[in-house]
Amino acid sequence: MMMKKAIIISVLEQIEKNLEERIDIEKLVVITGYSRRSLQDFFKEKCGVSIGKYIRQRKLSRSATLLKLTSQSVTDIAFRMGFDSVQSYSREFKKTFGVNPNNYRKADFWDLRNLRPPYWLDCDEHYQFEICQLTSKEIFGFQTSHQIATNDLPKKASPIKWKIIHETLRTWGENVYCLSSFKPDNTKDQVIAVSSFFGIEHNSVDGGKIPMSRVIKCGKYAKFHFVGHKEQYQQFSNTIYMCILPKLNLIRREGEDIEYFHLASVQKQQNNESIVDLYYYIPVL
Repeated sequence: MMMKKAIIISVLEQIEKNLEERIDIEKLVVITGYSRRSLQDFFKEKCGVSIGKYIRQRKLSRSATLLKLTSQSVTDIAFRMGFDSVQSYSREFKKTFGVNPNNYRKADFWDLRNLRPPYWLDCDEHYQFEICQLTSKEIFGFQTSHQIATNDLPKKASPIKWKIIHETLRTWGENVYCLSSFKPDNTKDQVIAVSSFFGIEHNSVDGGKIPMSRVIKCGKYAKFHFVGHKEQYQQFSNTIYMCILPKLNLIRREGEDIEYFHLASVQKQQNNESIVDLYYYIPVL
């Protein structure tokens, strides 16, 4: 059983590393040393689908993320993901997601159902969850911006963000909000522009004024509670987006993700590792 698991993990790793290439099943057979039939049987037992279907699902899922988060053209995405033509890509995309790539991109919401998560996400993870209504609130703080390359999506949360969170909690000495947006970059079509605003509910710290402010927008949100260490946090939002929201049949609407970090978490540790304790709000329909 352990041998089978190791073989399947090896195959999944190879698929993920070569997702934007033409993945040859015969090459996977050579790597594992098993016959094509045995490998297919092992894989289907573990993943529920054939190797070919899994590869197609992962390619289409990667392409769906590129459509929503980058300005790369449908044609470029189709060929980037190894499809023979835009027409064949569009047909496969519509079979999976119910709409063509252009309409998927233009929609002012994101239906994440039918995405196939990467193998390294734990889709059996459970988080405390509720639907809530937030009222508008002004917060005061500072903004950070960076870009994410798209060659290894979904991306784990930046370790720099983890550092900023802990430093901000310690410096301000109170609970901290983080408003994050992920959008196509206007100048480069293969990167995602990420903006994060860290803030508190009043406009001064130690007698000094905080000049910059943002407004948390009112509306309907899915609220999740998370407590964990750095590695768990880095995978948390991907798990929510690619596993939990689809399971709950929730559709993301336009707006920023909101994280509310608790000051008390900077004094806590889990197995001698620093942790964060936060509520995570995602705008939903």
